[in-house]
Amino acid sequence: MKLTCDGIELAEAIGIVGRAVGAKSMNPILEGIKLTAKDGQLIIAATDLEVYIQRTICANIESEGTTVVPGKIFGDYVAKLKESVVELALLKGDHMTIKHGDNVGDFQCMLAIEYPDIVNIDKKPHFSIKSEALRDFIAKTRVSVGQDDSRPVLKGVLCEIAGKRLTGVSLDGFRLSKINKTINNHADDLKVIIPGRSLEEIRKLVGDDNGEVSIIIDNKFFQVNINKTMFAGRLVDGDYINYAQIIPDSFTTNVVVEKSAFEFAVERAGLLVRSDKVNLVTVDASDKTVAITSNNEIGKISEKVAAKIEGRDIKISFNAKYLYDVLKAINDEFIKISFGTELSPCIIESAKNGDYFFLVLPVRMS
Repeated sequence: MKLTCDGIELAEAIGIVGRAVGAKSMNPILEGIKLTAKDGQLIIAATDLEVYIQRTICANIESEGTTVVPGKIFGDYVAKLKESVVELALLKGDHMTIKHGDNVGDFQCMLAIEYPDIVNIDKKPHFSIKSEALRDFIAKTRVSVGQDDSRPVLKGVLCEIAGKRLTGVSLDGFRLSKINKTINNHADDLKVIIPGRSLEEIRKLVGDDNGEVSIIIDNKFFQVNINKTMFAGRLVDGDYINYAQIIPDSFTTNVVVEKSAFEFAVERAGLLVRSDKVNLVTVDASDKTVAITSNNEIGKISEKVAAKIEGRDIKISFNAKYLYDVLKAINDEFIKISFGTELSPCIIESAKNGDYFFLVLPVRMS
């Protein structure tokens, strides 16, 4: 195996693919990146058996071949290359050299035959979605994805397709996110759970343009092809929680407030209690004003934001981080916050756009 390629393209490809490299895996081969040179291309791939990433770049190939290089050190080395042209050569079957200018790096390789197959679903896309819509879908659902290994279904986002509508739901026991998006070229209706980690990796791959991303769904995997990158991930197996029964259907207080003003007020009040175990801020809605306060042995912070309030006055406490994370995911100018009782969850949504909402649980005070 011997080839030359663009050093910048190689570094970019290794950086993307390297996110699928298994860290301290029980199987050392998963800590590697597979390189395959054939048909005028260098195919770079990695997997930890949960996600699979493959990127293809153009190369001037003198001799074809395949090998597995040590992922982390190889990636760190390539990321620091400055030359536009580099030469890769596999020597004696187990050493890869990288020549750039007058410099040479030499890396011990592993046997490619031991590397697991990269998932590549050969079927038509199940649906397509605008890049901008997909980025927004991921940004709003990632907020509430669970992190508890004992509840694996909550580490994913429930994706329901009905007609031309894609609904995404995530919840972590403290927050719930729900969003609807319009899709194109859809096939059958379905319901799958996509890991939050996989969606986050896709978010990094989707460009800033407003093109379309096609998504392929198989029995156990899903796949997207973006530019020269193929990303595949394993679907979460199991039944999702019946989230509809968590969402309140009546409220006693509705507040409309400027999102940025409320967000900054929560952030400033949260500064005082960010190291506290509960991280508590209190929201007091009354007399055309929402007051956000925090206090502990260090001091007290009180922030006030003008608001339109309908219904009874309410005073309710939240974990500042849960509240702030939700607000950060919203890009509307004005938001509507709906409250029930001091012990029931509130709903935060756009004051105009009804395509999404967030549910946040309050902190029960003794």
